[in-house]
Amino acid sequence: MLKVPRLHTVLVAVLVFLSACEDLERNNPLDPRNPRSERNRLILVEAFVNDGTPFSSHALKALDTLSSRTAPGQVVIVEHHLPHPNFADAYALAESRDRYHDLTATDLGVPDVFLNGTAVRVQGASNEANALLRYRNAIDAEAGKTAFFTIEAKKNVNGSALTVDVAIARLGSSDFGSFSVLAIAFEDLREAGHHRVTRKVFPRQNFSGLRAGERKNAQLAVSAIANAERLSVIVLVEQIGGTGREVLQVALAN
Repeated sequence: MLKVPRLHTVLVAVLVFLSACEDLERNNPLDPRNPRSERNRLILVEAFVNDGTPFSSHALKALDTLSSRTAPGQVVIVEHHLPHPNFADAYALAESRDRYHDLTATDLGVPDVFLNGTAVRVQGASNEANALLRYRNAIDAEAGKTAFFTIEAKKNVNGSALTVDVAIARLGSSDFGSFSVLAIAFEDLREAGHHRVTRKVFPRQNFSGLRAGERKNAQLAVSAIANAERLSVIVLVEQIGGTGREVLQVALAN
């Protein structure tokens, strides 16, 4: 005859099993509660240009070539077109000018390229080949770095309104201080040198800190933006203070 275990015996067995599971080593390197968790750091390239200036086209063509030669998931490139009273640019955006001044206190100078915020800066582009070589060297200097943040981002379009729901988790075993989260929306105009034109820089949200293994949520939103359904959006975690604004991790919203 098959005996059915008593209820309390079953409950005790379940509790013992769950307790054992809590003691198991967390081997998943992407698990925020694993003290050895980490993720590859995506390289963000922000190129500041103006179509009316003589050398910006060299930089943009070099970035197109760079994108075609870079492994997927290693680099994200966006182009910011800066307004200037003496150089007309149909894609110039005041928010891109503000972003430029977030990264540098100097006057407008284009082309000007930043990798991972203020981590690396490459100025000038006398010709396409020279620009490509300098950008490639800068990327090599940033490649292979570890990120202790992971980002999940989801884009939602409702007419001309665009929102991005974001979850950020702190990886590794150490807490982190102040940081901000912001998003950049860009458009592929399907023409050489204009495959990633910035259309909107979302207002940033600031956080006082994040404990190891902790997860926080944010929603970034803009209420009126043209062709919202055609835009791609990147979300970045950026360190505030110190020697500048360093981008610590980037993710493309899906």
